[in-house]
Amino acid sequence: MTRKIVAQGEAGREWRQRMGKRVVLALVLSLLMPPGVDAASKPRTRKATKAKRPAPPVAQGVTLEERVSSLANHALAVNALTSVEVREVQSGALVAERGAVSPVAPASNIKLFTTVAALELLGPEFEYRTTLSYRGRIDSGGTLRGELKVTGRGDPTIGGRFHDGNSVAVFEQWAVALKRAGIRQVDGSIVFEHGYFDTEYVHPTWPANQLMHWYEAPVGALTLQEGCVAVRVRPGKPGTRPIVSLEPPSKYFRVENTAVTRSRHGLLVTRRRDSNTIVVDGSVGRNSGQTEVFVSVVDPVRYFATVMTETLVKNGVTVSGTPRFVPQDGRGDWVQVAEYRTPLSVVMFVVNKKSQNHYAEQLLKTIGAEVKGVGSWEAGAHAVDEWLRAKVGTKPGQLSMVDGSGMSRYNRASADAFVALLRYVWTKPYLRDFLSSMPYSGEEESRLRNRLDEAPYARQVYAKTGYISGVVGLSGYVRGKSGKVYAFSFLFNDYRAGVWEMYRLQDEMLKEIVSNG
Repeated sequence: MTRKIVAQGEAGREWRQRMGKRVVLALVLSLLMPPGVDAASKPRTRKATKAKRPAPPVAQGVTLEERVSSLANHALAVNALTSVEVREVQSGALVAERGAVSPVAPASNIKLFTTVAALELLGPEFEYRTTLSYRGRIDSGGTLRGELKVTGRGDPTIGGRFHDGNSVAVFEQWAVALKRAGIRQVDGSIVFEHGYFDTEYVHPTWPANQLMHWYEAPVGALTLQEGCVAVRVRPGKPGTRPIVSLEPPSKYFRVENTAVTRSRHGLLVTRRRDSNTIVVDGSVGRNSGQTEVFVSVVDPVRYFATVMTETLVKNGVTVSGTPRFVPQDGRGDWVQVAEYRTPLSVVMFVVNKKSQNHYAEQLLKTIGAEVKGVGSWEAGAHAVDEWLRAKVGTKPGQLSMVDGSGMSRYNRASADAFVALLRYVWTKPYLRDFLSSMPYSGEEESRLRNRLDEAPYARQVYAKTGYISGVVGLSGYVRGKSGKVYAFSFLFNDYRAGVWEMYRLQDEMLKEIVSNG
């Protein structure tokens, strides 16, 4: 009998709490609420800043169009490579623009194309499915005279995020399912079927000197802990090595711990290039508490296989054979014993709310696999581009999509392309699904938690942030005091000011729309 294990089950209480019907409805209706309804309910304390920031840009003019346009053409925008556009979402009336049709690097704003395309091309009801099967005979002693097989289809949620930090929770559940099926020992191998995606695990245009960081985690049809291992470091006694632990703990890694517990904290946690050797160096403050760093792994499929096998053994299911890795196993005598399923809405939540790159890349390759039959970056980007041109009306030259997260500096998109996408979504039945995945102004635990977080601006902006060095982006919806909703995209490259100054320029444009729109 197949046991279905669903991502938002007992281990996914966080997801149900955030994605219940009342919460989703509240997120949507907030764009229809008077500004400031939610903002004044909780007092806020501000930390004193060490350095005084420059005064914010000041809008000029009388009408909304004049005032927003004056900010879109402020010196901060003029001295950058800028693409800005604001339109009333229903009528399409133009409020302001500067370089609106010029494609620039969008950073994480590209995730909007990835997630909306997923809703259209995969469907709101799409689910990721990872299956565990067996073939062979189970004898009376609980030995499977045969093999196990795991079929991967790109689910990025197998790990600790939705399982109270327990990265091997799904494997533990699989061990239970196997024992219920009468299997306590496997005298063959575990077959890991990984051909749903290609084996280009790391995008060739990602910065090579950052490949050990979580935001450049490898992409695979079988992936665990978002392509990372959590390295946890706690101080030891003064003058001694700190205590290092891994989640998941696994022999897949080797740890080089040369750090020392001292009075001051200056810790380095990284990975040696092209290896799974974790390096912990520097000093750990004796009163610093635990430090946790997510470090990417080499070869996500073998990582998945190693940790799964170790977890089965720890939970009473031994495996005699060595792992086998195949793109596809077409033998028809497999019996499914467990299935782990994750709805698309869960993945979208993490992509947009948390701006999680690994989830976005898994999603783009899934689009390629489902639409083009090839789980690659190229196929996924091609499918998205075709859909945008045919359905959204994206104009030639305004979008060049290379990856799904915006990590690559080769991505290009115009503000006009983003606004066209946002206006398209506004008419669709899945609008609620999309809005519920978006951060809103002042939302705790989102990238907008400290921006426009007071009345009358809090909760009036639903937008995706974007940042890589030299690139700042913000695209989404904003509600004016009249009740009108506007679609906007503010993209700046090669700016000659601090990041916070560019954020303030974006925020001042949004304030004008909320106050005068």
